[in-house]
Amino acid sequence: MKKFGILVGLFVAICMVGSAQIVKSKVVDNGGSGPYKAIVATEQTLQDFTIYRPENINEAVKTEGKLSILAFANGGCSNTSITHEKVLSEMASQGYIVIALGAMQMTFDDREHGKAEATMLIDAIDWISNQSKNKESDYYKKVDLKKIAIGGQSCGGAQVLFVAKDPRVKTYLMFNTGIGDMTMADASKASLKNLHGPVVYIVGGESDVAYANALLDFERISDVPVAVANLVEGGHMGTFGDKYGGSFARMATDWLDWQLKGKDENSSIFLESDLSAYPGWTMDAKNFKK
Repeated sequence: MKKFGILVGLFVAICMVGSAQIVKSKVVDNGGSGPYKAIVATEQTLQDFTIYRPENINEAVKTEGKLSILAFANGGCSNTSITHEKVLSEMASQGYIVIALGAMQMTFDDREHGKAEATMLIDAIDWISNQSKNKESDYYKKVDLKKIAIGGQSCGGAQVLFVAKDPRVKTYLMFNTGIGDMTMADASKASLKNLHGPVVYIVGGESDVAYANALLDFERISDVPVAVANLVEGGHMGTFGDKYGGSFARMATDWLDWQLKGKDENSSIFLESDLSAYPGWTMDAKNFKK
């Protein structure tokens, strides 16, 4: 028993390294391919969510400045992001703070899965906003509250539409989703009017069950800039299961780097269909100012 207690204590100590806020953590894909090794973590004050972040936030801030934020809703409107963790961890390794709905899981089967509420996206933004003002927090003065995105996959995209009118949100990521003429997660085609910033749909071709609805949304959106990035053979889960999140992670990061970090050179991907780094993809866009 003594040996077991020592091992447990060691495990907890390892999890607590670098932050008294972190209850437990793990590493996905060796921390990602970006310049900042990412961790997946449970925060003491946000245990019904999963944080994807650079392990050394100070190092990231030194290079990036204050970090941009993504709040993320899962496929199936689920309360677990474990099926999306490769993409989200990769984005964190590129210098983002990602807050996903649902408690962190070490493995897929370590707890039962349920549903998450769309309003949890707002709770995530509220939490990081409070943390940025808390002198005891890892995030104190280290996140940019003017650079907040929300995103979701499949049913999670409907949750994004439901809360999209929050004025703090600057841009939207819609993975394998489209509302079309459906009502889902309390959202409908009327919810498209909640969008007040640029939005990108990242879909997986005709074999993606959301493809037709995504195109219908694209056709109907008239008030904000919108792009549809399409991996022709991607299917409904795209590259969420690929190492480093595959090209879905890269496309999403290129979008956020443009929209939130001001990397205007990325605009050619979306506005000029410069897909030299994206074989197998197509692109369409409208409502952007030239």
